[in-house]
Amino acid sequence: MPPSHTTPAIPTMDTRPSTLHNGMRRQLQTWRETVADRGLRLGWKTGFTVPADQQRLHLPCAMVGFLSRERCYRSGDHYRPPAGAALLVEPEVALQMGADVPAGANTEQALAAIVSYSAALELVDTTRSVDGDMAAILAGNLFHAGVVLTDTALPARDYRREQLTISLCINGEEVRTLEPERVPKDFSAIILAVANTLAEHGEQLQKGDWIISGAATKPVAVADGDEIEVEMGVLGSIVLKIDQARR
Repeated sequence: MPPSHTTPAIPTMDTRPSTLHNGMRRQLQTWRETVADRGLRLGWKTGFTVPADQQRLHLPCAMVGFLSRERCYRSGDHYRPPAGAALLVEPEVALQMGADVPAGANTEQALAAIVSYSAALELVDTTRSVDGDMAAILAGNLFHAGVVLTDTALPARDYRREQLTISLCINGEEVRTLEPERVPKDFSAIILAVANTLAEHGEQLQKGDWIISGAATKPVAVADGDEIEVEMGVLGSIVLKIDQARR
């Protein structure tokens, strides 16, 4: 297995509102053409979710990307990466909306909209990294390559942040555990970031949408042949095998 690493550090970043708006406009145009118009809507991903990173980069909130049913996998599946992929995996908490969340909703409305929680494993491909260009990062969907969700979900009423545990194993070796500072006490800020960002572009966070809430550990690099196991306690477990890359 190659050494673990995070997505490349970006020393400087243009995060002016106009830059963020342009990147999201381009991303959502792709989403409409490749996901919404084809009936493949699944939900949304968030990045730059740690408040310290947002402050360092002068971001107003978490950044938003999209999920597609075409790139959604189930535990036990195999994933075949494209040629030349530089894959990382990230355990995340997934939450599903049981109601629409409009722009301007408050914290209570955001939390009340959650119907269930699940374990998730996101695959990101850093071959598409772009130095310092937030518009391109957003337009490129925040490096997203796919997501694995569990087959069962935990009702929202049964979720307790203090019960969350994570063990990420690669080929039987534990390589990451939960980093508590990466998972908020509640997900209202993340939900509102998605709802308000979508509303700025004429879209809405809808009932049934999933949100994956950002890496709960540092990302880990994976390679052809690796078997990934994630155990997240009450949220369930995930197994994924990385097949040989397409040529």
